[in-house]
Amino acid sequence: MLNEYYGELCTQIYEKDKSIADGKELEFFLSFVTDIKMKVLEPMCGNGRMLIPFMEKGIDIEGFDISEEMLRVCKLKAQKLNLKPTVSYGKIEEFKGNKKYDLIMIPFGSFSLLPDELAKNSLANMKTILKEDGKLLLTVMTKTGTVETIPDWIETNRHYLDNNEIVEYKKVDYNQASKMLNTKLKYQLVKDGQIEKSEIMDFPIRLYESGEFENILKTNGFDEIILHEVINGYGEGSSFHVFECVI
Repeated sequence: MLNEYYGELCTQIYEKDKSIADGKELEFFLSFVTDIKMKVLEPMCGNGRMLIPFMEKGIDIEGFDISEEMLRVCKLKAQKLNLKPTVSYGKIEEFKGNKKYDLIMIPFGSFSLLPDELAKNSLANMKTILKEDGKLLLTVMTKTGTVETIPDWIETNRHYLDNNEIVEYKKVDYNQASKMLNTKLKYQLVKDGQIEKSEIMDFPIRLYESGEFENILKTNGFDEIILHEVINGYGEGSSFHVFECVI
């Protein structure tokens, strides 16, 4: 049983459901590229769902991620479009660039995967590679209402890909002290009724209270904070918020 971050099976499911950003979500992030000469960085870029559409527009964008499998998918997907993405393995709290960027963006709530100490270190690190007049855009997951916990494994989905069946399970607990929603995801590759491969992924999500993350940004030296709401950004009836800030 493999326990890893976005392994092969998990990446296949993510790619099936979230291959390429489009619609209002993509339009929103593109609107901050006001000059084609701008240098853009996407930490935690994953499978390139945002990075590749930016490349298609001729934007100078780089990305990094801690999942080798996600980066592999990103490169393959880009190759089919005759694109060569500048992506690498890297942790957001440790990334050292050799240049400064006009725009750093972390869409899709990825920043909430970081516990508090790493979030603080990551913000400090991003400050060092953001231009003085540059902007940071990021989304986080917020706590709304009561958090549902699932103490035992339940089956949540069955996916059929390339004549294979991948069964998805999850269990969830919430740590009130750390405000972490700890989700465990299990993927089983089933062929002819037999389990051929299993992966378990820990998917901890930091849920922020209203106003909490804005205070964290201020405490860590960011200013002119604007909270945008992107109505129907993930599709009809599914909106999200984005923090815009400068140093």
